[in-house]
Amino acid sequence: MRTVLLSGITGLAIGVAATTTAAVLLWPETSPPSQLRPLELNPDTSATQSGNLIFDTIGLRCGITTIIGTHGEHRAKGRLCRVRITITSKDSVFGQVDNNLQQLTLDNGKALSIDRIATQVKRQPITTEVAAHGQITYDLWFDTPRGSRPTGLRVRANDKEPPVTIPLPERDWTEGSA
Repeated sequence: MRTVLLSGITGLAIGVAATTTAAVLLWPETSPPSQLRPLELNPDTSATQSGNLIFDTIGLRCGITTIIGTHGEHRAKGRLCRVRITITSKDSVFGQVDNNLQQLTLDNGKALSIDRIATQVKRQPITTEVAAHGQITYDLWFDTPRGSRPTGLRVRANDKEPPVTIPLPERDWTEGSA
């Protein structure tokens, strides 16, 4: 009886060890996989705060000549630049976000407002809300003059807050459509 009991306990221990090992090897990673889109660059920037909102850039692609949406297409005057952002609220009430306040800074010192047509074609918000202690992710679209390069994203929680600039990596962008 004792031998059978010891054999059973030993077998159970081996089974638990094998199951644990398999789970560790086969279980999905706890960190989310990279969600970069084709030809998109991870800006690798630090999040910044304006008012009660935290802004973080999580994707960047420029050099886009034409975009197509479900209800239209848009050809850039220069080259379109798409900045994917995540906005997190640190407040206990909904936060209003007016993307007309967000600007793309260029290497020539100019700052651009969002391209409203590209924003609408890609069905991205001009204005939106962030839930209390919530988070929202979407794209900001800018039409940059040919030959210019983005250097930063200037963000503001509202028109009462001073703008804060998130530096963007500088690089040459190949032309193409998205």
